[in-house]
Amino acid sequence: MRRTISNILIIVFSAIIAFSGFRLWKIFHEYHEGDKQYSDTASQYSHTKDPDNTLSDNDPQVCPITVDFEGLKEINPEVVGWIYSPDTQINYPVALAEDNEKYLHQMINGQYNSAGTIFMDCRNQADLSDFNTILYGHHMKNGSMFASLHQYTKQEFYDEHKYMWYLTPEHTYRLDVLFGYVGEAEAPIYTIFTERDELDAYLSWAAVQSSFTPDEIPKHIDGIVVLSTCSYEYDNARYVVVTVPVMVD
Repeated sequence: MRRTISNILIIVFSAIIAFSGFRLWKIFHEYHEGDKQYSDTASQYSHTKDPDNTLSDNDPQVCPITVDFEGLKEINPEVVGWIYSPDTQINYPVALAEDNEKYLHQMINGQYNSAGTIFMDCRNQADLSDFNTILYGHHMKNGSMFASLHQYTKQEFYDEHKYMWYLTPEHTYRLDVLFGYVGEAEAPIYTIFTERDELDAYLSWAAVQSSFTPDEIPKHIDGIVVLSTCSYEYDNARYVVVTVPVMVD
């Protein structure tokens, strides 16, 4: 009887270990596939302007990359932009769908993956003409997608990463980082502002909440681009980075 029970327990524990191992393999395999897909996408469709490194990577008037949007739209016509943050893993296409669910777990090529795609809020205009344009990305445990945004909780990270780049088929924008903070998933920023007063009130609030102090705050801001990812300080927390788009091309 004892031997029978022992054998049953061995079978049960073996099954648990095997299942756990399979789950871990699946997670790491999915991470690998997502990283490979987006690495291939970046290599194929984004190109450095200065392959010989003869120019400064810190020139705020010159975006260091170009993007082949014509090629990208052939694989996915919902691509509306490309976001790039020097010295981080953020170097991804941005999609805009009819809802905010499609790209949560779908890559730019249509394949399922937990990394999903960086996507713009479906209520936004693709040309950044809204008072607040919202970009969403997962906080992946391997540091990919929008995970590096959480580094803005440290002043020193902001000091070394004061702007990003956002490219569209028509224009190139420098995204000047303004504020960053931990907030709730149902916060007012996740509505699309229709009045300037809403934008001004939000910026005043975000300035107080920010985990870093920016070099300066522009006196007049026509619109912002907000980057949002999951955070883990409490249930349904988000880390939000507020940027001001400046057209450079």
